[in-house]
Parts: sequence; structure tokens; C-alpha cells
Amino acid sequence: MNRVRWFFLLVLTATATLAEAQVNTVQFGQNRVQYQKFKWKYYQSDNFNSYFSQDGLGLGEFVSQIAEAELPSVERFVEFGLQRRLNIVIYNNYDEMQQSNIGMGIDWQNTGGLTKLVNNKMIVYYDGNREHLRLQIRQGIARNLVENLLFGEDLGEYAANQALLDLPKWLTDGYIYYAAENWNTSLDDELRAVMLAGSYRNFYQFAFEKPDLAGQAFWKYIADKYGKNKVTYFLNLARTYRNLNSASYKLAKKKFKAVLQDFMNDMQSVYFKDIKGRRNAPRGQLAVSEYAGKKDFYHFNANPVPRSFSYAVTEYKQGRIQVVLMENFVKRNVLLKQGVLSREQDRNPNYPLLAWDGKGTRL
Repeated sequence: MNRVRWFFLLVLTATATLAEAQVNTVQFGQNRVQYQKFKWKYYQSDNFNSYFSQDGLGLGEFVSQIAEAELPSVERFVEFGLQRRLNIVIYNNYDEMQQSNIGMGIDWQNTGGLTKLVNNKMIVYYDGNREHLRLQIRQGIARNLVENLLFGEDLGEYAANQALLDLPKWLTDGYIYYAAENWNTSLDDELRAVMLAGSYRNFYQFAFEKPDLAGQAFWKYIADKYGKNKVTYFLNLARTYRNLNSASYKLAKKKFKAVLQDFMNDMQSVYFKDIKGRRNAPRGQLAVSEYAGKKDFYHFNANPVPRSFSYAVTEYKQGRIQVVLMENFVKRNVLLKQGVLSREQDRNPNYPLLAWDGKGTRL
């Protein structure tokens, strides 16, 4: 009888331990409510499987065509080829992508679009602008090629190489963005504002606050100063030597920190000379400084009337959105308020969109 009792207690203890172990492996906050079921089909081409859901056949064909057309130029730039067919998961809009559980936990990337890679999957969405979609596809292809080049495809190999090859994220992401789209006027305007403001004492502060812009601007600087063919050359040097200082000595005959300081000095000089070279000071609206705190002011629209002191701004904080109209720097009117508090929710970069009429009388 005692043996039976001890055996029963042993089974209960083991069951409780197993139950506790199972509970500890649960990751809370990682599931999303799916308001609609996605019935996936795919369109296969030579190098891609393009997965689309309901009413997405035309979009799937378009994405497949664009991906095949853009692949050769990205491969030439990275100097590395696609190793296996790449899967592209296509959502008809941003909200559909928000409901998906595919690829949870992967960082969002900005710059003309949002792209995620999950193993060999690239996730894109359509916002009504085909150029944005093309850029997302180029970014996804570039990320797949670069990560396979630097770290390999096998999970064990990937982890080992990532530990040995300790490259800053802003550096590798910046290379990916530069491979997808070298530069554009919007990025140039943003970099000009940063350099003229003098807000950062060194490049590391700049890269910490604005890693995507800093990374892409760094590779543009390398291309402009040392030649475009030196961009991938420098990345390969860093991969070979597993050390940025060694790669920097090979390319620029100086330490990597000195190259970054040259970047800050040279870019500030370029933009200050540009201003001094203008016959008249550029005319525009009054510059407005907003205290963001923990909010993300991701849409800002000044009144187009030159002498007006009104502007509208979209405030985003942890899932909550507010559209605020400021008049004469004092009067604050909340025009739109929606959303629920959520630390997991990603903001929709395309909503809400703000615009003034030509006379500046209606927003």
C-alpha cells in the first residue's frame, strides 16, 4: 500500500513539473486576433513563390514579375546570387498584414516601405503605390542576399557567424537600403536637417537615434568618396577580416572611428557650403519645434500660407492616434482621436494622411 502511495505521489510531482515547464515556454503577447481567414495560393516563377490571398491574383502576378525583373541588378550590386527560391507573402493592404501571425517578433524596417524576413520568407504589403511595393521587394531581396552572404543559410552556421562577425545593425541595414535604393531627395533633405542642426556630437549618437538614415548615408558617403565599387568591397573586407578597423585601414588607411568622424565633418561642410552658396536664403514656413517625449510625430503638415502660424501633426503613442491642429502656437484642437493602448501594436505609416488646400483654409 505504501509503495502504491509513493508511486502516486511521484506521478503527481512529475505531472506538476511537466505542466510548469509547459507554462514557462509560453510567450505572452505574441498572438494577434485574425478577423478574417486567409486562403493562400501562390504564383511560382523561376526564383520566387509569390503567395497571395483572396482577390490578390493580379497583385501576386505583378509582384512576381517585379521580383524577377529586380533580382539581377540587386545580385550584381551585392555580388552574390540567390541560393534558393525566395517566398514572398503579399498582403492586399497594411491592415491585413497587421492581423497576420507570420513572422511575429521580426523588427519592422522603414524607408519607403516595410519588409520582414522570416527564414526564407519576405513579407510585403500594398499601399496603393507600386513604387513603394517595388522598393519593398528590392529591400527584401537585398536582405536575403546579404544575410546569406554574411551569415549563411543553416541555422547553426547563422548563429555562429553572427557571433563571430559582430557588425553594427545600422551598418548592415544601411547597406541593404543602399542596395535597394542608393539615395533620394527625401533622404537628402532629412540628412541636411540633421547635419545643419548640429544635434549630434559624433556619428555613434546619430546612428543610435536614426540608425536607418545614418546607415544608408554612410554607404552613400563611401560611394561618393572612394567610388561606388568600393561599397560592396568594404563590406566584403569586413566579412573577411571580421574587424571593421582592419577593413577601414585597407580602404581608407585609417581607423573606422576616424572614417565616421570624417563623415560628420564632410557632410556638415557640404551642407553649410550649399547654404552659403545660395544668393537668397531659402524661403519657407516658420520652423516649429515640438517636444515629442515618448510620442512619435510621424505626420507633420504646415499651413502652406507663408505667414501662417498654424500646422497639423499626427501624434502616435502605444496604439493611440491623435490628429492635432495648432494655431498661433497656443490654440490646440484635437481633430481625431482613436485607437486603444497597446504596446504590441505597430502603427500604420499610411494612416491618417493629412493635406491642406491650396489657400490654407481647410485641412
